[in-house]
Amino acid sequence: MIRAAWWTRIDRPREEVFDYIADLENEPKWNPDASNVVRTSAPGPVGLGTTWEEDFARVGHYITTIDTYERPSVLSFDAKNPRTDAHVRFDFAADGDDATGVSCVVELTMKGGMRLLEPLLASRIRKQIEQDRPASLSHAFDA
Repeated sequence: MIRAAWWTRIDRPREEVFDYIADLENEPKWNPDASNVVRTSAPGPVGLGTTWEEDFARVGHYITTIDTYERPSVLSFDAKNPRTDAHVRFDFAADGDDATGVSCVVELTMKGGMRLLEPLLASRIRKQIEQDRPASLSHAFDA
């Protein structure tokens, strides 16, 4: 398993940051690897069990489900793919007046032939996630 963790501060209230991240249709705005995000669950509020299909650069097509939804403090996604499964957990903490500290843990489980490449890819994947995602998410709120 490849595990990456990062943290950032966003000058917006927790509820706003939580809701933005919970709606995966926003993900391509802050995650350059995500594209073609389409909600597949019934219309209505985003919450526990909401599902999407999305494409990820270099990895392929995922079916992604919210598996923890404790607004505004904890949110996690379970993403399934034939090559790599991902579990992504976000924790949101008040950080001063109307600011939010966002921490994220990404756990990737390689499958099939990808398992053989994991030792070669782990460091590069971890570094990319930990260095790029915090700034990308912060910039999305600046726009």
